[in-house]
Formats: sequence, C-alpha cells, structure tokens
Amino acid sequence: MERVKIWRKALTQVANIAGEDSQNRHEPTLIKKIIAEISNKVFSRYSSYGNKLVGINSRIQEVESLLCTVGIIGICGIHGIGKTTLADAVYEKISHQFECSVFLENVGEDFRKQGLIGLQKKLISLLVDDGNLNIKGCTSIEGRLCWTKVLIVLDNVKDGAILEFLTANQDSFGPGSQIIVTTEKDLLISHSVKYYEVRLLNKDEAMEVLRHYLSKHKLPQDDSMELSVRIRNYAQGLPLAHKVLGSSLFRMEKLEWRSHLDKLKSCPHLEINQDKDHVMEILEACGFFPVCGIRTLLDKSLITISNNKLEMHDLIQEMGMEVVRQKYPGEPRKWSRLWSPMDAFGVLKKETGIEGIFLNLSNLREINFTSGSFARMKNLRLLKVYTSQSCRGSECTLEKEECKAHFSRHFKFHSDDLRYLFWHGYSLKSLPCEFNPENLVELNIPYSHIKQLWKGEKSLEKLKFMELNLKKLIFLSLKDCINLRDLPIRIELESLQILFLFGCSKLRKFPEITGYMKCLSELFLDGTAIEELPLSIGYATRLVLLDLTNCKELKGLPGGICNLASLETLLLSDCSKLESLPQNFGKLNRLRKLHVAWTPLRGFPNSFFDLGSSLQEVSFAGLDRGRHPVFRTLIPGSGVPEWFNHQKDIVFEDTSGCHYSKVYIDASPNWNNSNFLGFALCVVLGLKDVIHHGMFYLTCSIVVEQCSCSLPMMHDFIPLNFEDGLFESLSCKIAPQL
Repeated sequence: MERVKIWRKALTQVANIAGEDSQNRHEPTLIKKIIAEISNKVFSRYSSYGNKLVGINSRIQEVESLLCTVGIIGICGIHGIGKTTLADAVYEKISHQFECSVFLENVGEDFRKQGLIGLQKKLISLLVDDGNLNIKGCTSIEGRLCWTKVLIVLDNVKDGAILEFLTANQDSFGPGSQIIVTTEKDLLISHSVKYYEVRLLNKDEAMEVLRHYLSKHKLPQDDSMELSVRIRNYAQGLPLAHKVLGSSLFRMEKLEWRSHLDKLKSCPHLEINQDKDHVMEILEACGFFPVCGIRTLLDKSLITISNNKLEMHDLIQEMGMEVVRQKYPGEPRKWSRLWSPMDAFGVLKKETGIEGIFLNLSNLREINFTSGSFARMKNLRLLKVYTSQSCRGSECTLEKEECKAHFSRHFKFHSDDLRYLFWHGYSLKSLPCEFNPENLVELNIPYSHIKQLWKGEKSLEKLKFMELNLKKLIFLSLKDCINLRDLPIRIELESLQILFLFGCSKLRKFPEITGYMKCLSELFLDGTAIEELPLSIGYATRLVLLDLTNCKELKGLPGGICNLASLETLLLSDCSKLESLPQNFGKLNRLRKLHVAWTPLRGFPNSFFDLGSSLQEVSFAGLDRGRHPVFRTLIPGSGVPEWFNHQKDIVFEDTSGCHYSKVYIDASPNWNNSNFLGFALCVVLGLKDVIHHGMFYLTCSIVVEQCSCSLPMMHDFIPLNFEDGLFESLSCKIAPQL
C-alpha cells in the first residue's frame, strides 16, 4: 500500500505539469521538439565544461548575474582569453530554459558573405528549424517568434549593424528572451550594451591548467615545476597561451623546451605599467592624439587601466613589435622602433630614420657609443637605455650599478626632436653641449655620473617630468620651466649645492629629502605653485638661503624648517595664503634676513623674539587680505598725527646723501610686558625730496639701550601717488604684534 501511495503522488505531480497541446499540431514536428528538449536536458554538455575548464564556473555565474538584469549582453576581452568558450559554456548551461535556442558561430564571416538579411534568415531558420524560409526583415521575426522565449548567442560579431539590429528588435522575441554577443568592447559601448569583460587566469588557475597537460607526461618534479612556472610567467593568465604552450612543451625534452622558451623571450619585453597621464603627456608631445588613441585601445581590449596605470599583456606587446618588424622583415634599420640590443648595434652604425630606441643592457657586458652613432638619428624622439633588473616601469628599485654604456670623449647628441630620455647609469659628467632639450617632456637619468647637466642655459619650456638620482651633481637650474609639474617623489642629491626652481609655475610639490643633504646651501622656489614644504626639509642642514617669494599657493611652513640651523635668509614676500609661522620659529638663531612683504601674517609666534640681535633685517609691507592695515597705512596731510607722543623735527643727512632722524624714548621699567603690542613710527615726506623718485626706500631701526640689544632693521618700499598734480604725503606705521 505504501508503494501505491508514492505512485499516486508522483502521477498527481505529473498531471499538474503544463504540457504541449497537440491539437491542430503536426504530430511528427511535436514529437521531434519533445525529443530535442529532453535530449538537451539529459545530455547537456555543461557538466563536462564544469569539470574540464579551470575557473569557468565562477565566470559563468558572473555572466548569469548580468543576464538577470538585461535582455542583451556582450562578452568581451583580449584575444585568446576565452570569450567564445565562455559564451558556449553559458549556452550549454541555460539553453534548456528556453523554447528555442541557437549558437551562431563566426557571425562576422557570415555577415560579410550574406549581409544582414542573409544573417536574419539563417538565425530564424535555426530557431524554428525550417530551412525553407522566405523572410522580409523584422516583420517575419515578430510574426514567428513574438511569443517564443528564445536564447540567441552570436559569436565573433564585427559589425555594428548587427548590434543595431538586435537592440532595435529585442521586443520582437517573446518575454524572457536573452541575447549574448561576443565582440569588441567599443562596439558594445557605442550601442549601449552592458558587457562582461573576461578575467585573466590567476596564478592558481594557471597552474591548474598546466597540471592537466603535465599529467599526460612523465617529467622529473623539478623540471615540471620549472617548466610550469616559466610558461605561467610568459603567458600571464591568457588561457589560449597556456593551452598552446602546455600542449606542445610538456612533451619535449628539457633542452628543447628551454630552447623554445628562450626563443620566445629573445625579444625583451618592456613592462608596460605607466601612469596614464604621464604617457598622454609624452604622446601628445610627439604629435599624437592620446585621448582618442588610448580610448580606442581600451575599447579593443588591447590595454587596461588599473589605479590610473596603463597595462598591456606581454603577448599583445610582442604582437605590436612583430607588426613593426614585419613591415621590413630582416631590415631593422628601416624599422621605426628598436628593442633588441643586437638590432640596435647594427642600426647605430648606419643611416637611419629611427624614432624610438628602448635598449635593455641587462644581458650585455658593455656597449660603446660614438658621436656617429646618433649623428644620423635626426628623427629620434624616444630613447630609453636601462637594465631590467633595476627598472620597473619608470621607477628604479636598486642601487647604482656599474655603467655598461661607454662614450667617446667628444660624444655628441644631435636629435632636436627628443621628447623622452631615460638613461640609467649615464657615464659622462654632463650631457653634450649640443644637446637640445627644447622639446623634451621627460628627463630621467638615475644613478648617473653627471656633475652638471649641461653648460650654459637651455630652453626647457616643455619639460613636465624629471627624475634625477645624481649623487655627484653640484648645481641644478630649472629656471622658468613653466610646464614642469612633477619632480621625483624623493631626492637624494648628496653633492648638490644650489637648486634653482624659480619660475616653475606649475610645480606643486617639492620632493621628500632622503637622508641628509649636507651640501645644499641655496634653494630658490620663488614663483612656484608649491602648497607646502615636506617635513624632511629639515634634513637640508647646511641650507643658508631659502627663497619662497611669490609662492601664491603656499599655506604653511613645516616645523622641520626650524631645524635649518644654518639658515640666514628666508624670503616669504607675496605669499598670499601664508598666515602664520611655525611656533618654534625662534630656533632659527642664525637668521639674519626675513622678508614677508605683502604676506598676510596674522602675527608672530612667541618664540620670534628669541632670535635676538641675530636678525638684522625684516621687510614688511602690505595689507592682511581685506582686514585692517597691519604694517602700513597712508595718511594724506603734512604733519605727524598728535597721538604720536614722541616727535622730532630735526633731520640729518649722512655722507651718502641719505636723510635720517633720531627719537629718544624714556620707557617705564616694565614696558616689555604682556600688554605690549609694538612700536608705531611715522615719517612725513616732503614733495621736494622725492619728486624725482618713483619709489621711496624707508629704513627703521629700534635700539633698546638698557638691555644692549636691538630689534631687527625693517625696510619698506613706499610707492608714490600723483593725482591731478598733487602729491599725497605719506606716513609709515610699523606695529608688529609682540
């Protein structure tokens, strides 16, 4: 009886399942359809995909999640990453959920041969299983399939007309229909189609793929591990590359597969991991259009961008190199770019139109350059001489290495079109006199022997990036490099004595100082866009002069500046956003000259007067950004205001023709208490004394006799104003808050 109850329950469930209505249906066709549906469910190939393809399940799930949100999606990625394989696996897993389904391969070729109408006919005939169709565009699709839930997968779509047709006619298919297209990203973006970009294999997945091929061959454990790692490192997660190399190399002897891999790696790869904005600047300087160019490469999945870094797969890079080589096979002197050292050696001896040389010296003992090597390279725009062990992208990670590139004594560099210069370990003491950097965008010379970049002045109007690890450099002037925006993150120029950066109006950040710069004595940053100095500025222990005049973006000074025990001159005039000085400013006990004219300081820290008599000259002028006058006020009139208690009418003239006057004040014993605000001084200037001057130079000095000390001498330039022939008399009010 128990078994009968189970049967009844099962038959009841079957009876409640919606089935096919056979009335008015062609019975053979109906039977054929039922068989097809059962076959799809029973003999689905999906289970074999899940077992054999590494990492496929997670990627299928990601595609399914995207399908839940829209009716049409694209699958894109670089060539060989498995777009078709993934689309096929998704199709095999979900096709049984649809009334009709079709996977159309190599659609690009069908479209080329048959056109859009021919492709539509093939698509519908496969969906309705009728090879004798006579269709007339979209009306035939809507008439035959408008109530049918269909799954359509179109592989390798190359023409936008197909996507335009599909997106415009999604509603021609029944509710719940899905369309999957494999194509390039740019086509999907241009037709507003959501897409899934296939991921590269991670390291674990890559090793799992190779274990499949390893299991078919008996190799010693050490050899199998070496071969697997080398294939993985070369293929870098590209499934097709793992498949091709794994299927061919694991059946070879050790000497054979090593030889094959060495051949593949014979062309040195440049690690493409560069800051996108940096690359765009250089390309733009070379006359290219990097905004649209980089967008095209992205849309075609030839590059990726991560954290604003451009990245390219090694195999795509090799393909690009091969394109250059195949234009003139076996004739490197005709190529526009060189990467191989052996090719470069041959080309350097001949007439050439080379535009770019990327020369890896890692596997060379040495190389000798002569003036003739570069004399013929009139079109050279990109030059990089490097060692792969020391450089990753644009950053050097190791200490100085022995230079492998040597130059003739009178080496000359003739290219005026150079935009990018990277030379690791440059062995000369300066760049050639004939070197013309007027078009240079980046100058990068790490761990070189340079003491002076060049003799005389050079135009650097286009320079935007600079990297200098020049431990022997003594003097560096980048005066008026108006496009220079970036210096190295850190500098360690242990021999540098003088650094000129004035006029670099786009330079916003000064590098961190690594270690003690014991030789730097003068630093000129006037006219830059620097917002702050690094705390490590205190490591420039021998700095005597620091010029920050006209740094309009400077908002503050770090406490580390007060560790500059040798500082004698600090120029801060026209720093319109600087409102305060560090609290321990008084530690600058050697400071002799301080200029803060037209800088809106709110006051001085208490430690300011610890400077004592060492501070000999202070220059104040200007207003405090719309507030009341702090250091100077101009009063029309011909006399000193009555509230000045101590006045002197007698004026003396010294031997140099300068006029001066002295006023003696008997101050109370406790005059210098917490209520003391400062001194106010007033001078009346007569028209006859200054009529021939466009500016008057006023100097004030205050001596406190009881403590045998003096306040710093203060200078002010007083411009004269003439209106309608009348001269405005002037007075100077100097009242620092003490």
